[in-house]
Amino acid sequence: MKNWILTTMMLLMMSGTTASAQTMTETQAAKMDSMAVALFLEGNYEKSILLMNKWLDDRRQRKGEQDSIYIRRMVLLAKAYFRDQQTDQAISSIDKAINLYGKYKSDNDTIYAFYLDNKALYLNAKEDYKAALPLVRKALDIFEPLHRRDYDMAMLLIHMAEACHYNNLHKDAIKYELRGLDIYKELFGEESENYVEELGYLKLYYEGAGETQKASQVEKELEQLAAKINEKEKQVQFVQFDSAEECREHNDDALAAAKTYLKGRIDEQEAVKAAAYVMGWAQASTDISVMIADENLYYLQNQWQMLAYFCGCTEYALEKQQKDFTAEMHIAAMKRTLEHYKANRSLTGIVAEMEKLSNLEKSGKLEETLRMDAQKILETAKKAEEKE
Repeated sequence: MKNWILTTMMLLMMSGTTASAQTMTETQAAKMDSMAVALFLEGNYEKSILLMNKWLDDRRQRKGEQDSIYIRRMVLLAKAYFRDQQTDQAISSIDKAINLYGKYKSDNDTIYAFYLDNKALYLNAKEDYKAALPLVRKALDIFEPLHRRDYDMAMLLIHMAEACHYNNLHKDAIKYELRGLDIYKELFGEESENYVEELGYLKLYYEGAGETQKASQVEKELEQLAAKINEKEKQVQFVQFDSAEECREHNDDALAAAKTYLKGRIDEQEAVKAAAYVMGWAQASTDISVMIADENLYYLQNQWQMLAYFCGCTEYALEKQQKDFTAEMHIAAMKRTLEHYKANRSLTGIVAEMEKLSNLEKSGKLEETLRMDAQKILETAKKAEEKE
């Protein structure tokens, strides 16, 4: 991706796109927009900001400030500034987006609410808690009549709790945090990292309100839930095989175990045992070769996704009778991992990297992206072999 970005940037400069936004063609503008977004996703905020500002100047001249895409990119620019620790610029950019969206689109829909919440985040970073509070309150006022019980609503309630806490409104902070946690419990379950992490803030808010007894109760609950989560992770102990020949005798069992894990819930003992069987088999078997590199490890952010990926590779290798790691194996395994994540999201919690895969799937770009990742994994492996 980085090489592609640099090459495309050079081509754009050679074609004269940096000379003036007025000379930019539709194709050149589209390329610059794609590069700006890609650089943002890679964390190269400085270059992303540079390109985004040029693109915004051109877009404003051609489409006007009422253009929906122009406003959305202004919001992304604010995020880039914020992540580049240019908080004042972030506030200035999100202010412009809020004003334009309110003027030309709506000042009472969920998108407007999100923009207000973004500005509150930036103000909190500057410790301007007094200015942040009414923004979150207004955003929540927009959401409340919708009676939603989803991740977005939970986050607004949690942000409202935080804003109240920083404004010494500790009773209100507790009220909103409890509501947010109630939705978290419904979405992720009590024995999830998301829920446990947020429960720690409830303890903080109780302490701020001087309710030490309730703070102590929450602390005990935190310890109990943390112990349960740790116990779950300890349950996955790999089965030991003495030889590749012994593994081959149990190929059918390994395939069945892989399917059991992929179709099950991660909190079911049967699924845990199945995953342990597959991992033990894969370590000793010569009928499968799984490569792990940055390109697939990036998405496998916890134990459950890693197990699903290995089970997906095992399923593909044994059904296709193909032991070598290929792009097709990677694509099939990652798709199965995504399916498994969606089915267990309430237990694992939201994993941003898996959500990115889900978005790629919705846009029809999943297989293309996974194939590119697989090629990079294979190229890395080839270079490593050549060095040996």
